[in-house]
Order: sequence, then structure tokens, then C-alpha cells
Amino acid sequence: MKIAILTQPLGKNYGGMIQAFALQKVLKKMGHEVVTIDRQAADRGMVHDSLRLMYRGMKKITGKRKAPVNIERYYPLIFKNSHSFIDNNINLTERICSTQNLKKHFLNNSYDAVVVGSDQTWRPKYSPDIYNFYLDFMDGENVKRVAYASSFGVDNWEYSAEETRKCAELAQKFNAISVRETSGIELCDRHLGVKSECVLDPTLLLEKEDYLELIGDRYNKEAGEGVFTYWLDGSDEKRAVSEQLATHLNTYTYQCQAKLGLSSSASSKLEDYMMPPVEDWLASFANAEFVLTDSFHGMVFSIIFGKPFFVIINKKRGAARFNSLLGRLGLDMCSLESTNELFKLAISKDFDFITAIEKLESLKEFSKLFLIESLNENNIVGISVNQ
Repeated sequence: MKIAILTQPLGKNYGGMIQAFALQKVLKKMGHEVVTIDRQAADRGMVHDSLRLMYRGMKKITGKRKAPVNIERYYPLIFKNSHSFIDNNINLTERICSTQNLKKHFLNNSYDAVVVGSDQTWRPKYSPDIYNFYLDFMDGENVKRVAYASSFGVDNWEYSAEETRKCAELAQKFNAISVRETSGIELCDRHLGVKSECVLDPTLLLEKEDYLELIGDRYNKEAGEGVFTYWLDGSDEKRAVSEQLATHLNTYTYQCQAKLGLSSSASSKLEDYMMPPVEDWLASFANAEFVLTDSFHGMVFSIIFGKPFFVIINKKRGAARFNSLLGRLGLDMCSLESTNELFKLAISKDFDFITAIEKLESLKEFSKLFLIESLNENNIVGISVNQ
């Protein structure tokens, strides 16, 4: 079967890239021909760009900005490692920045199915066009529609009344729908009028060995050394507790991410904004003794590599995705809402992943079955896989 995957724009986020890689690999292992649609946000236009540059220029003159005024000009350098990973590991279409061009692409390419997911594809605030992720551009086309581990990111409804009406109409045309969080089942039922299943993030469908193959000789030893910290929202408090934990474990802390995010303008050095290679990021989990993170996929790879970890949940980014997975695996004790109790917990808990891995294997089997059954040629609209 020839399958197109539609997911969030790739290149600026480790988790987004690695879940896209994983879903492609899983579907290819099932014998399918797979390509990921390179859906990117459209440019905002010359007026917006001019005003943005003027604003940044004024901040530069007043000494409030150190970063280049037109930092977007240097994106090919800043994201060269990300683009290299995508080019080498993800089969991608041409860049598509509009609904019209999506329609053209699907008219010119014969797909048997489209899989929407994973990641927060159904969260409007993160979407280039939320209707595209409900396949509005495919009206009338005889192509199987499947949502795999699509995420709302939160457990409350963020859609407007018009978005709800239109997305519900489109969702009811899907052959099968699955979501990444248990809370997503109720959101689908209540607001979209569709039944859904809860499945694993695609990164969890692969084996540890699949990632070790990517890492190659970057992998040091099974026991692990150091406290790896991966913060999407860093703070002095998080850094301090990381150092406390490392001191207690008689080891050190280390990071593998850009020193500064693109929203920062605190440095004139382009290298401070550059993302290290995806393979280095993965190796940082594999080689760690302990992991501290506030990232969903940071949590996922701690689990995959069997590393003791704590995840500090940022509710603004969405707590549902953390709580859902940890709850299903019986790892709720790894979730914290602040750093206040982290150090005390870290030195008093033993981390036993045996039960969690057993639960994970069962969920993995169910999630793969969902994909197999959903892409079955005899599948009809509205079918669901019963656990």
C-alpha cells in the first residue's frame, strides 16, 4: 500500500523528527511504501517581515538584541544537522505551504491511504492549518483516512465553535481514529462525534536496537554515566537541582541541545542557536545514568533506554500527554509539577522498569494491531479496533 503521512512541520524539534522517522519505519516494516508530506507554514508576507525586521533593528540599536536582525537568513546553518537527519532518514515530499498545493500534490500522486500523526497534529495553536490535519483537501477522493496517535496536547477543548463544527464533519469521514492520550478519547467523542482508540506514540513502537543503530559508535556503555538534562523551558531552579542530583550520584551533568532557543536574542554567535545532531541527542539518553527533563519525548526515550528519570510537567505545554503515558505504564512516581521534591525523591526511590516494560509490550502489540487493521483493505468508515 502507498501511504502518505501528514504530521507537524519537521526540523526544529527533536521529538517531532524522531516520531516521524519512527512511524515511517514501522509502516515500512509492515511492507508499505511510505512518504511524509512536508507541510510547512506559509510565509506571512512582506509587510509582516518588514515590520518584524524594523522592530528587531530598533532593539539592536538600543542594545536589547544581540542576535542577527534577520536570523531566518541563517536557518540553513542553524538547522543543518536536523536537515541532514531528515534527508538521510525520512522520505519526504517537496515543501508544501498551502491547502491549494496539498490538493495539487494529491491529484498528482496516487496514494492508497493517508495517516495523520503523530505528535500534536490536532492542536490548533501548533498547526499550520488545522483543517489540513483533518484532510479537508481530500474531499471526494477515494483514499483511506487514518489518524494514528494524533494528539490534542491537553485534556481541555481548545477549538473555536467553527473549528469544532468543521473538524467534526471531517473527522467523521475517517476510516479509523486513534489518539495518543486517554483524554483524547473523550474529546473525540464529545466534540468530534467519533470513536477512537488510545495508542502509543510511534517512537515506542520501535525497539531500543533500532535507535542504537542510528546512534552507532556514539553509544558508550550500558551502565551509563552522568545526569543528562533536557529542558525545553530551562530555569536556574532546574539547573540547581540537576547539579544537586549529580553531586549526590558522584557524577556530572551534561546537555545536548542548542544553548539558546530562537525566541532568545541574547547572543550574537550563530553556534549558540545550532541544534546538535539528532543522533547525538539520542546517544545522550542511551549513555546517561539518570535523566531530568520537561519534554514528552525526553520522557519517552528515558523509558526506551531504561533510564531512571524525572519529568517536570509544564502545564502550559500540556500535561495530558505526560500523565496518560506514565499512568498506563505505572510510572506516575516519575512525574513532578515542580523541582521542590525532586532531589528528595531521586535519592529515596528505586526505579524498577520490569513491570513498566511488560505493560509497554502489551500496548505496543495493540498499537501495531490498530495500524494493521486500520490499513486493511476491507476496513470501512468508522471501524475501531477492540482491545
